[in-house]
Amino acid sequence: MCYIVASPSCTVVALGSFFRSEGNVAFRIFIFNHFANTSVVGYGKTALNLKQTLYFMKRIILLTIIIGFITSSYGQTPKPETKLKSLTKLDLGLQGIGLTFEPRLSNTVTTDLSLGFGGGYNISEESINYQVFKPALYFSVTPKYFYNLKKRINNGKTIQYNSGNYIGVRLKYNMPLYKKSDIIRNSILTNIHWGIQRVIGNHWTINSHIGVGYAQDIDYDFGTIYPAIDFKFSYIF
Repeated sequence: MCYIVASPSCTVVALGSFFRSEGNVAFRIFIFNHFANTSVVGYGKTALNLKQTLYFMKRIILLTIIIGFITSSYGQTPKPETKLKSLTKLDLGLQGIGLTFEPRLSNTVTTDLSLGFGGGYNISEESINYQVFKPALYFSVTPKYFYNLKKRINNGKTIQYNSGNYIGVRLKYNMPLYKKSDIIRNSILTNIHWGIQRVIGNHWTINSHIGVGYAQDIDYDFGTIYPAIDFKFSYIF
């Protein structure tokens, strides 16, 4: 004896078992009713011939494969990133607070375009002093060449949010907001540096670099060499 639960407009069929009884092939199945407007499901006792059995088995196998494929597709974890991306960031660090757009230029190169507020620079021919409490507006451009992305990927390390080591060049213009100051003036700073950028959590990065540069006082036309050091946290939008 076998039991069948069926609906005329079913969409999924699951086979429980089948056996031979009195010369006919019979099997136990359960059919899931998908649409609410189908007829009432009934219970009964039946026997199916071999042709009908093979037909239902083919349909069951096909539906099982489709369902399994859909389930596995949704269950897959996201693939790790394998290339740089363009980022928009809110920065907070030694340079001050600002907004940065980091467009991807190639598979290994990005550029930080930054605008914000920070301290001013007191530049002489022999020294440079960063005045935190003398506010200034800054704009900087920093091309970055990431040289170890393939190595990080091969070692199973993430490059999310452009995580990697890089060689960078920075050009920065600094304009004091306090015009009456006689020590904080318009200046241009250029440097070459080695840096690292790493992801922290879901929306943060940490960035640090060290190098050497030259600071130029535009108003008095003199400048000096200085150690280029930076450290900042960035929130990724």
